[in-house]
Amino acid sequence: MAFSLVIFDLDGTLVDSAADIAEAVNRTLSDWKLPTYDVATITGWVGEGSRQLITYAFEDAGSDADIDDVMPGFLEHYAETALDGIAYEGVVDTLKALHARGVKVAVCTNKNEEFVRPLLDARGMLAYVDDIVGGNTLPQRKPSGVPLTYLAEKAGAPLDEVLMVGDSESDVLSAKDAGVAFVMVSYGYRKSLDIYGVGALAVIDRMEDLLNVPGLKIESPVA
Repeated sequence: MAFSLVIFDLDGTLVDSAADIAEAVNRTLSDWKLPTYDVATITGWVGEGSRQLITYAFEDAGSDADIDDVMPGFLEHYAETALDGIAYEGVVDTLKALHARGVKVAVCTNKNEEFVRPLLDARGMLAYVDDIVGGNTLPQRKPSGVPLTYLAEKAGAPLDEVLMVGDSESDVLSAKDAGVAFVMVSYGYRKSLDIYGVGALAVIDRMEDLLNVPGLKIESPVA
């Protein structure tokens, strides 16, 4: 087995964005004179896209506001905080190592696409990323497997040469729906998911450990 394409989730896998996402949600709640929440609570709602995130927040706050009316303000606040996410340790070096090895790299996230490229660029990752699918790129998004098969087709990679790396249930379901192997990170926003019991090829504690996964025979990141 050799992987020619590695597809990464973004929030909770490549970047720690919980604080900036929470800030955008709380600014929106404040606009609507609703109670705000701590980062841990809001992080529990992350993973299904911006619209579902703000839906959870407003439902929990007891609001029956039309989410269509809420979203424009939320996206404005999100744009204000979107570049605040911090790359997890070892991420940039690992992407660089994969790139140097000739392995294609893609990002598949439920974050709106317009927020993804600037964040990757700000954190020094964009140069090593070959393709991006955001939550509004296609009609389907994770947990559908369509975004993964779409990226594989664009990269010319057979599905048995595709590896998904993520932290949440939506990543697991997407990988299984697409029929591709997957690796889970032990950090991130897994909620109550048992990452050790979902059939992952490996569970890694640090992104650098990805380079030791069978099919990615790289001993260490390129300096």
